[in-house]
Amino acid sequence: MAEVKVRPRIREEVSLKPDEVRKILIANEQFHLEDFTFSKRHNHFTIDIHPNHQHYWSPHASFNLEETEEGTIIRGIVGPKPNLWATFMVLYLSTIAGFTITAVIGSGMLSIGKSGTLLYVSPIFLVMFLVSYVASQIWKNKAASQTQQIKNFIKEALSKAE
Repeated sequence: MAEVKVRPRIREEVSLKPDEVRKILIANEQFHLEDFTFSKRHNHFTIDIHPNHQHYWSPHASFNLEETEEGTIIRGIVGPKPNLWATFMVLYLSTIAGFTITAVIGSGMLSIGKSGTLLYVSPIFLVMFLVSYVASQIWKNKAASQTQQIKNFIKEALSKAE
């Protein structure tokens, strides 16, 4: 069965200190200014697709540089923008809750001898869930090349840190 990656994680370890890794990432930015926009605060970085190439489904990367005894761990997430992620999570949760509530109330009504017509509504929530899931997978595939572009930037920069 294929692995379901909801939000791909970044986790890399390098032997340099966070300040050195930060300098390498900043130096590498100059080669990708037409592709990405960068934001950094101390040891936290975000990478977005440049507005000229951006569409609604464009990915967003957010990662931290964490100091360890051996060097630095780069840990973060590459995935949809936080507002898009939140929208789909609300959609998923509301359709699951709608299904559960209508199924429980409908079966309860049937068990006490009343009309269980609410049971006919519950599959609508399942269909809504499946449609939203399929849509998210289609749009995830639309953003796959840009997601890979961000991952390649990070790996390329970190290869210089080795």
